[in-house]
Amino acid sequence: MATRAKSNGPALVGREDELAELEGMVDAVRAGASRTFIVSGDAGVGKTALVGQICATASLDVLVLSGAALPLTTLKVPFQALRSAFHGAAQLGTPVPFSSNAMVEARVDSPLFVDEWLTTLSSSRPVLLVIDDLQWSDPQTLDILMFLIAGPADRSLGIVATVRSDIPTENQPLERWMTDIRRLPSVELVTLRPLDRPATATQISRLLGVPPSQSLVTDVYAHSAGNPYFTRLLIEGMRANGRRFEDGFPPDLRGAVLRSWKGLPKAAQQLTRILAIAGRSVDAAELRTVARGTIAQETVLPMLQAAATAGIVDLLPDGTYWFHHPLIAEMLEQGMDGEERRSWHSAFADAYESSLSLGPQRTSGTIASLAEHHYHAERWASAYQWTVRAATEYVHLGNWGDALRMFRRAVELTDKAGMVPEILRELWGQVRNAAFRSGDQTAELEALESLISLTEPAAETLETAAWLVRRMHLSMSTGRSFFDVAAMERAVQLSAADPQSWQYALALAERTHAALWLDRAGGAESAAQALTLARLTKNPIAMSYALTAASMVELFAKHPEEAFNLAKAAADEALLARDYWGYLHAVAWLANSQESWISQEYADVLHIAREELARHEAPHSYISKLAADEAASFLGIGSWRQAQAALRIAIRLDPGPMGDVSARLTAARLDALQGRTQDAFVHLARAEEVNGNTEAYLNLNFAAIRSEVHALAGQPEASLEAAMTGALRPGPPPTMCEWLLPLAARALADLMQKAKYEGKPTAGLLSEVVQLEERFPHVFNEPGEQSELYQRQVFAFESLYAAEVGRARGDHGNADAWIHTANACRNASLAWEHAYACQRAAEALLLQGHSAKAQASQILRRGLQLARDLQAVPVQRALEQLADQAKISLTPITRPNPEVSNRHGLTAREATILDYVVAGRTYREIAESLFISEKTVSSHISSLLRKTGASNKFDLARRERKKSDG
Repeated sequence: MATRAKSNGPALVGREDELAELEGMVDAVRAGASRTFIVSGDAGVGKTALVGQICATASLDVLVLSGAALPLTTLKVPFQALRSAFHGAAQLGTPVPFSSNAMVEARVDSPLFVDEWLTTLSSSRPVLLVIDDLQWSDPQTLDILMFLIAGPADRSLGIVATVRSDIPTENQPLERWMTDIRRLPSVELVTLRPLDRPATATQISRLLGVPPSQSLVTDVYAHSAGNPYFTRLLIEGMRANGRRFEDGFPPDLRGAVLRSWKGLPKAAQQLTRILAIAGRSVDAAELRTVARGTIAQETVLPMLQAAATAGIVDLLPDGTYWFHHPLIAEMLEQGMDGEERRSWHSAFADAYESSLSLGPQRTSGTIASLAEHHYHAERWASAYQWTVRAATEYVHLGNWGDALRMFRRAVELTDKAGMVPEILRELWGQVRNAAFRSGDQTAELEALESLISLTEPAAETLETAAWLVRRMHLSMSTGRSFFDVAAMERAVQLSAADPQSWQYALALAERTHAALWLDRAGGAESAAQALTLARLTKNPIAMSYALTAASMVELFAKHPEEAFNLAKAAADEALLARDYWGYLHAVAWLANSQESWISQEYADVLHIAREELARHEAPHSYISKLAADEAASFLGIGSWRQAQAALRIAIRLDPGPMGDVSARLTAARLDALQGRTQDAFVHLARAEEVNGNTEAYLNLNFAAIRSEVHALAGQPEASLEAAMTGALRPGPPPTMCEWLLPLAARALADLMQKAKYEGKPTAGLLSEVVQLEERFPHVFNEPGEQSELYQRQVFAFESLYAAEVGRARGDHGNADAWIHTANACRNASLAWEHAYACQRAAEALLLQGHSAKAQASQILRRGLQLARDLQAVPVQRALEQLADQAKISLTPITRPNPEVSNRHGLTAREATILDYVVAGRTYREIAESLFISEKTVSSHISSLLRKTGASNKFDLARRERKKSDG
């Protein structure tokens, strides 16, 4: 059963830079410097949370005095925020400012007493004075803070304050104060901005307890505009598996958003409600026209100014007004009944039509607004007319996202407006073009499906053939189906009516593409024919796909240089045609022709290609796919921080289905490898939602990642099932096929160990191991030219497979196989597998007893260092547990300390051996590390005992550790 989101707030997200700045300020205070830090921002943006986190971490060694100013209306309490802050120092036993005993010695409003008191406190311990919501402070408090900020620069006093940036402009004392402190030294002002989309997604994930769907992130971010408080209220009570934001705003959110609005005069409230119906920024003159007869003309500007003063609307640089936060407009419009909304939409539509008859001022914006107002006023015929005009205007401006929205609405309006059915085909063509340009693959696929269905078989043309090809691409990208050879055969048949056409060349190329993926014959001849014809047509779309198909053929024929040149030319043609699907297709084979996807070189190709797409201002859905693939490559070689950075780029905006699935799979693998298996399963589930038929997608690594996640979650049965599903599927092997058999053997080995531990029979499992090895004597590998690195990787997976089979069989002496595997993985740039092999090698060596302990210690430390670098928590914990059980010291070896050497008169060799002794190494470990005999080690340690006066090597180590700690 789906759970609901918890109501408590999440940990701070998206504020790494600001936290670092504040931490630097606190460090300066600790070092004896006076510093001031003012954090400004909108209500709910997270100012208090940011400062609170710093206070929580600093309070261990810093005296934090924290208070808040309150928005009092009928009471006046001088120095209220300072009184609140200083109350926390009452237990110090000294007279505290503004307390009754302090008033005996000094005037309550004396800044001198406060200054001297804080100077005294900070002389013994750093002090942090924190004032929240400074905008509600009285002038006396501001004066004292000014006096403190301008005080001595060499005392350990930090002053941190938060202030709303949307404060009323009538608060003159605060405005002057903010202006004056900017001139003072050691004052830093930071404006806290709303969170970006990835940070908002992280916040939602923490609130829900699971990573959210992209559709939910899009909905919530559109409403909250990155305000963390609003995001929290929007998510409150939402189901963890929700995919969309449900209609209706929570009462708490409505109260928070409209609190200031409710304090406006009635006329200003009504005027802002009308402004909300406008749907965009407007000037006072437009509002006067629309509101004529409802609001007195002379009051419109004063009421707008009052709303601006209250922070409800902003005066924009072009002289128009719009709401400070979009939620205000949404809620005000939602608060009207249907008839009232329709009435005001009609009023705006009439006003704009009148203005257009007077001149072409603000034409593009006015046309779009007219379309919106007629639509919401339910004037269907006018709505259709202006919607098409607005869509055409957006096309001329290159605003493809809005053009797509308007053309889709025009399709919706054809029935309501009484348009002839024949117009639908033209409109769907416009939808398809706008979707293609904006990168909305789902909308483009919908348009193509409609166009194909509206075309009679007798009327099918070359255009239909091109549509069939594009539909195959989009069906794959949106998770509907994988490459369809039958559909490409149909495209070839249709376009063969004109064998000199670029559509025929395209169809031939993509028939080759689909056939090669599905391991069908005849690819080389068809690719050559497609390329010859494409060159004759000189069409860049046909050229791109034909060149890529030829590149695939050359790579499968083990001609990587020819494949590289063809793929490079294909990428150039795709950019010329602005066919970004074709560009991604070409780049994939450009990278494949150079190196294994688990390599720095492969990742670099994708990184450069992604930057090239960004320079061409390609839609983010294509950029996100490249970024997600780049992340997978970086993760494979162990560069997990670069993988995280690429994943962040992928999800910066809505990644679209293609980028979403790829990013989710890589995120699932990263989470599992670092021990976050619960998150990994959620990422997998989200990927499966988008790509229902996961086993058909050979270019996605569902099977291997499922198996790996289950293995790391301690679920060997599910891991075995996932690995064997991938291994037994018909046709060519899927991406990450090299992992499948080692993972299957790992699962069987884990099941064998579990059965032995539980005292259950193992004969059946042993039989499965034998059958696995007989059926699959070697691991799977990719077809085509194999680089030297890829050959090393296949060799490493062969070694891993053999070692896991040996572990499953219970082979004695399996340690050598694991050491061999660890070395093979290191040579193949398989960082995660290298760390895991070290774990198994150490485990196997320790089973051999004391004789192998030195060797086990060496490979254990090697694996542990790698696991810590990777933050591979499962491997790290396993190795630390092994070290604890075997009493293997994990203290690192340090360089000889010259001071120690000089003090005891040690030789260079003795100083080195002393460091090994301090680190807890045995005689044998020291001997093997320094390539000397154990007898020589013993002789040196005897000399060390004599020179230092220690009774034995343990006493020697204890003494030196104690001196180092002191």
